[in-house]
Amino acid sequence: MEPNFYVVGDNRLTAFFLRNFKFFIILLILIIIGLSVTIAYLRFINLQDLKKINVQMEQEKSRTASLIEKLKQTGQRDSKWEQQVLSQSSKQKKLNEQQASLIEKQSVEISELKSILQQREQVVQQFQREKTSTQDQINNLQLKVHSLQQQLRSTQASLSESKTENQNLNTKITEFEEEIRKFELKEKKRIQQASASAKSLKSKSVDNPAVTAEKIKINADGGNVKVSFYLTNKTKKLEIGRTGLFLSSRKNLDKDIPLRIETSIPFKIRRYRVITRTFTNVKPGTFLRIMIWNEKNQPIVDEAFPVDQ
Repeated sequence: MEPNFYVVGDNRLTAFFLRNFKFFIILLILIIIGLSVTIAYLRFINLQDLKKINVQMEQEKSRTASLIEKLKQTGQRDSKWEQQVLSQSSKQKKLNEQQASLIEKQSVEISELKSILQQREQVVQQFQREKTSTQDQINNLQLKVHSLQQQLRSTQASLSESKTENQNLNTKITEFEEEIRKFELKEKKRIQQASASAKSLKSKSVDNPAVTAEKIKINADGGNVKVSFYLTNKTKKLEIGRTGLFLSSRKNLDKDIPLRIETSIPFKIRRYRVITRTFTNVKPGTFLRIMIWNEKNQPIVDEAFPVDQ
C-alpha cells in the first residue's frame, strides 16, 4: 500500500515535495544506476585498452629481441666473412646501414608506443578524476537522500500527531454536540412547559391573523416580570407591522389600547422574530396584554395573560 500524506497548514513547498516524493526517489535511483553503468563501461574499455597495449608491447619486445639476435648473428657472420671475403665489405656496409635504419625505425616505433602509453595514462588519470568526481556526486546524493528520509520521517511524525489531534478534536466535538443536543432538548421542554403555562385569559384577536404570538414565556420574580415570545409569520410573504407588550389591570382588559410609536416595536418578518421585554415593580394581580398591528395599523392580535401564575 502506498502511504498517503496530509498537509496541515498552507506550506506549499512541503505540499509540493510530498506530492512528488515518489518521483524524486525514482529519479535519484535512476541517476545512481546510470552513473554506475557508465563507470563500469569506462572501466571495461580501459581494461581492454590496457590488454591491447600489453599485447603490442610484448610483440614489439619479441620483434626487438629477434632483430637483436639477428644482428648478433649477422655481425658474427659478417666478421667471419670480412676475414674470408673482403669483396663483400660494400654489401656489409649496406647491410649495416639497413640495420641502422631498421633500428632507427624500431626506436621511432618504440617512441610512438611510449607516447601512446603516456596518452593512455593521461586518459586513465582523467578517468580516475572523473570517477572521483562521480563518487563525490554520489556521496552528495546519498547525503540528500538521507536528509530527505529524515524530513519524511519528521513529516510522518507530524502527520501522526495531527491525526491524533484530529481524533481528539472529533471526540471533543462529538461530546460537545451531545451536550448541546441534551441542552436543546432541556431548553425545548422548558420552553414548551413555559408556553403551556402561559394561558390566555382573554383574547380579542381577529380570526386567522397573518402574524401571531407563540411560545409565550412569562417569568415572574417578585416585582420583576420577564416576558418573551415568538412573533410568527403564518403566511409565505413578508409581513410588516408593529407589536407591543403592556401591563393592565383586570378592569381595563376591555379597553382598547391605541397604537403609539414610542410604546410599540416595528417588525418586518418572513418567518419569526423573538420579542423580549422586562417589567419592574409589577403589582400582584396585574395582567400582560400582547398587541399586534398590521401594516395598516389595524389590531389583529389582542391577548391578555396573568403575570403571577
